[in-house]
Amino acid sequence: MIARGLLALLVVLGFAGPAGAADDIDRLLREMKLVAVPGERPPAIALLRVDGGKATLAEQQGKVVLVYFWATWCGYCRRELPAGVEKVVRQRKGQPFTVLAVNIEEPRDVVAGYVREAGITPPVLLDTSGAVARAYRVTATPTTYLIGRDGRLVARAAGTREWDGPAGRALLDALVAAPAK
Repeated sequence: MIARGLLALLVVLGFAGPAGAADDIDRLLREMKLVAVPGERPPAIALLRVDGGKATLAEQQGKVVLVYFWATWCGYCRRELPAGVEKVVRQRKGQPFTVLAVNIEEPRDVVAGYVREAGITPPVLLDTSGAVARAYRVTATPTTYLIGRDGRLVARAAGTREWDGPAGRALLDALVAAPAK
């Protein structure tokens, strides 16, 4: 009885349960300067991978997905992708989390050379026509979208973010811990 009363108090105060988790996510989105886009269904992604084959967003159902729009000519992307984003991928190995690194309108050989040289391990997708970037309203690189385990958009960011910093880790932890529904 006491334990149930304590849990109810924690939920009311925002330290446990769904309301607390949602409040934490909202706070972390603000701290990371991300624009919340909750509940929207993301546009479909079905693109060729730089290493061959095809990848789709639908295949990632049940995972948190960080969709990272980038280009090899983008200096910010060249710093963030192999450092921060790659680090997050390695730290979250085995978790319901993935990165789809969507290259915008560059030839496969250029992208493949950079990916090999930089040691990029998440799936690198080729949006050679720019259609997917347009569907996501990408106007700058890098642009990142977070998709929750439930398959719905969570947030959008234009520019770099510290995904491997304290707020980034806490945000991704909260999203990974949320139910897939």
